[in-house]
Amino acid sequence: MLIIIDSRIPEEAIKSLQKLASVFLMPKNDIVYESIQCHPDIFIMQMGHFVIMAPNAPQELKKTLKANNIPFLRGKTNLGKRYPETALYNALFTKNYIIHKKEITDSCIVHQGQKKIFLNVNQAYTRCNLLELPDGSFITSDKGIEKTLKVAQLEVYYFNSEDVELIGQKHGFLAGALSVYQNTIYIIGALSHYTEGQRLKELIQSKKMNIKELYKGPLIDGGGIFFLS
Repeated sequence: MLIIIDSRIPEEAIKSLQKLASVFLMPKNDIVYESIQCHPDIFIMQMGHFVIMAPNAPQELKKTLKANNIPFLRGKTNLGKRYPETALYNALFTKNYIIHKKEITDSCIVHQGQKKIFLNVNQAYTRCNLLELPDGSFITSDKGIEKTLKVAQLEVYYFNSEDVELIGQKHGFLAGALSVYQNTIYIIGALSHYTEGQRLKELIQSKKMNIKELYKGPLIDGGGIFFLS
């Protein structure tokens, strides 16, 4: 298994993940703006057993995927410095859906997911704001996404993200600090530092899931954690 994370998250969190598997640290680059330049969910979209990667993603990422036998497809459009060119691959793939702002979604994602239902949302940083749980329910920190999922009759829980940290920004997004692997929710930070931490803990426990806090500090939006095998 390969884990891909932001190289700027705390060393304690990196070491926690290194106990599980090989870890690739997304390097700093000048492809997108600084706040998100090391975020995996900006450069790749996980689509079942493979990933779709921006064609101008860092060369180190491409080499690491090949070295670890992780199948990938190159997207059609390069990322850029400014929105919306920064959000082309920040979509969420689930068993039944692709969720993203369709007008900017890279055409490779649309083509590969043509058998899925496409849920169009206005928030183009969709993966930063949306996490699917194993039972098919969702956690989001965007009211527009929450509304769209409710209209689709999906189970969704809204959480504020105003005290989630993000380099260079007033705050980050909650789902960027979270990931799910084998019925455990991994958190870049400790729930005791999060305003709605107790409520989130109770939700996770109600889903019969485990919680792994990767370090004992504030929640950090690191563009998610990708577990690939």
